[in-house]
Amino acid sequence: MLTQLLLLATASAAAVVDSANSTLFWGTYRPNVYFGTRTRSPDTLLTGLMWHDVKDYSGFQKIRHTCEQGDNLDTYAWLEHDGRSFGSQVIKDSANNVELKTEYVKIPGGDNGDIGGNWVARVTGTSIDDEKPTALAVYFYVALTEDGNLQLLGSGKKGLENVQLNGHIGSLGDFSLFVFDDEMNSPPEFTKSERRAFADLTKTQYAGFKVKPEASWKVKDYVAEKILANAQTLVKKFNSPPPGPPYAFALDNTDERGNIYVFQKMLQTPFEFDIAYLSKSAISNEESLSTELAEKYTGQFLTERIESQRLKFDENFEATFHLKEKGFSPDEIKFGKMMLSNMIGGIGYFHGTNIVDRSLENWEEAEPIDYLGTDSASMKTESDDYFEGQEEEEEETVSNRPKPNPKVEGPSSLFTAVPSRPFFPRGFLWDEGFHQLLIGVWDNDLSLEIISSWASKIDENGWVAREQILGDESASKVPSEFQTQYSHFANPPTLLMNLLKFMDRLKSENFDAKEFFTQGQRALDSKEIPLIARRHLDNSTMAKEYLQSVYPQFRKQYFWFRRTQWGDSENFGRNSRSTEAYRWRGRSGTHTLTSGLDDYPRAFPPDASEIHVDLISWVGSMAKALREVAVELGLEKDIKKYDKHLKNIGIALEEFHWNEQWKAYCDAVSESGESLHIVHLGYLNLFPYILGLIPADSPRVEYFLDLISDPKKLWTPWGISSLSQSDNLFGKCWSF
Repeated sequence: MLTQLLLLATASAAAVVDSANSTLFWGTYRPNVYFGTRTRSPDTLLTGLMWHDVKDYSGFQKIRHTCEQGDNLDTYAWLEHDGRSFGSQVIKDSANNVELKTEYVKIPGGDNGDIGGNWVARVTGTSIDDEKPTALAVYFYVALTEDGNLQLLGSGKKGLENVQLNGHIGSLGDFSLFVFDDEMNSPPEFTKSERRAFADLTKTQYAGFKVKPEASWKVKDYVAEKILANAQTLVKKFNSPPPGPPYAFALDNTDERGNIYVFQKMLQTPFEFDIAYLSKSAISNEESLSTELAEKYTGQFLTERIESQRLKFDENFEATFHLKEKGFSPDEIKFGKMMLSNMIGGIGYFHGTNIVDRSLENWEEAEPIDYLGTDSASMKTESDDYFEGQEEEEEETVSNRPKPNPKVEGPSSLFTAVPSRPFFPRGFLWDEGFHQLLIGVWDNDLSLEIISSWASKIDENGWVAREQILGDESASKVPSEFQTQYSHFANPPTLLMNLLKFMDRLKSENFDAKEFFTQGQRALDSKEIPLIARRHLDNSTMAKEYLQSVYPQFRKQYFWFRRTQWGDSENFGRNSRSTEAYRWRGRSGTHTLTSGLDDYPRAFPPDASEIHVDLISWVGSMAKALREVAVELGLEKDIKKYDKHLKNIGIALEEFHWNEQWKAYCDAVSESGESLHIVHLGYLNLFPYILGLIPADSPRVEYFLDLISDPKKLWTPWGISSLSQSDNLFGKCWSF
């Protein structure tokens, strides 16, 4: 019986692994665009949505595609997103008098779980103000990022009745994409009086483009160039009167047999169309990639599937967060769902090269020479979030240091959430640890996938770039002078907080082995997403193997911190039983971007004698987290090292950083040969407590509670103030 149970367990675990891989392969992993999909593979099929107004000729100049603050949309937000099988987003665009809804559902199936099965999407448009006309050109496109082929079935000078695009690429095999109109769709009313032989706007217009695969993401540029050229030609030929904008900006239905295809619809509201992606691997040998098969997944089927997925999302949300049970109102619960869904909907997959300067990797001297260039200091403003240079320096100091030497590295990949879809649609190390505190509660194994992806970015020395600008598409959002990452710069190691959270969840679970082991050998349906999302909680062997896979990378990062971010513990009148002292590299004027607290007031000007209380706290938190993992893995030598380090960090906090007058842990800097504290009460002083380095029974805890509860200092009706309201810098500079 035991043998049979073990065999069944092995087979079932394998089925769950395949299903988990499948449910995370395809996704809305293009957070930089309003709506788009791709796979977690460098060679992939990109899809995306674009639209613009066609009531007048200026509309094409404001094509909506990438998330841009300058588009001035009222809102764009995922209202539901489970991260694996379903998402629903609302985009409100008052300038174009349209509210768009994008809905996305994955359909698992097939023998090859690695390539994700099928998916369907629906785009719906309604008027914001029914009294005003709405006339739009709406585009849906597909683009290959590597060599492959796309072939459009059928052609037509005035457009297509039916859209079927067949394709093949290495990571996906054979596939087809279909577009289905709702029968109620109609072109703008004012176009119906046109009698000249232009495009038939009741059909789908199209264009194929052949470009370099690495530039296939620039679809908006290619479309804008083409429709402008087409409009100029058409208006020149028919200028009395000129054709209306919907005809002038219609795609020309040309097929270059390329690697990009764009499908265009001229529509008035309300409208709706469905997109179906079918993989040959996800259907039976008897079936073909046909319109008839695709229709089974659209229309009424999709309507019902969306509703069932929404209900399942609601059920899982309440089971996870218990907001209704806790008495929150329907509006508050809706807001909570939106907050979670926007975090999940902001997850992306990125691939490409990045630029790294390793010139100062092992460079140390008496002064904090952390940057290389001398020409960028003049570019600094307090509105910039990027600073790559130092203040004016003596000529002899500059001549003694290594020369700038940025180099292209990679390519590499990263699976991560992003801090901001319009401003920062890429991975940021310090932000990601906080993202995962939420994602891990919702979907444990999705979070582990992201943490593992970040762990793979830690290089052989233990360094990982704080900002991951991978590939040309990511780089297009960053000014070139700010793209270089420096390999001596750190960033708070927040991801390790989530390894502790994972281990806490692991210890608190009561696992029913019978239920798990009797799932059988099959691909798990989306209804069983909760099981897929917790497979590392339900299998102790998998959990241990995961910790074994990421521990060496994070251990390497820990010792890199100790080796490169050291501070001076022996000079400047410092006398301690501990040598634990740390200084952030990368300070620039009043900013310390590397710390994550970009503009928090510190010693000014930056000085090599500084030691930073938040940094020693982060190093201590790393030791604490890695010690817990080492205990789980039985690594006795490492446990002893961490114990020694933690003891000495505790001593250093007291002897280097504790200020008895202010009853707070503070930064320190040398002044006239003496180590003095820099006191600006706020977030900075809380780190030893919030990172768990001060025992709960310590008398210091009383001062911590006094600080955060004092309405003259940190307590406000809206949460804890970042800087004391009594500080002389409160409300100044970046309005602390």
